[in-house]
Amino acid sequence: MTATKAERHSAILELVNRGSVHTQQEIASALARRGMRATQATVSRDIQELGLVRSGGGYRSTTALVRELVLSVEVVEQMAVVKTPPGTANMVARRIDEAALPGVAGTVAGDDTIIAVLRSRGAARALKGLLASGV
Repeated sequence: MTATKAERHSAILELVNRGSVHTQQEIASALARRGMRATQATVSRDIQELGLVRSGGGYRSTTALVRELVLSVEVVEQMAVVKTPPGTANMVARRIDEAALPGVAGTVAGDDTIIAVLRSRGAARALKGLLASGV
């Protein structure tokens, strides 16, 4: 069966959310067991398009990791200071920027701290909601 990209992406996300894949070959094999044939190159492109990252526990969705990585959010005037574990601030900042929240003008990330510039104080609620849900 030739699966559409959307069907393949959905299946890959389901596998990743179960925490059951550690390599691209495991993803390709799991897809094949579902009747979806995909080359390693296709799986590699899918991983990049889906924004998956490889961790010690296997491939993970960056949106799912956001919830685990945000340690705190403090709003100061029209800025929010977001703390993360070392080395993860850029990934979380990218997720904030990709969410394109109307009240967030942009982010600046260091190693473990993000400054989000807010257009209004009310934007802090939307930012906190995004970071708490990981979505």
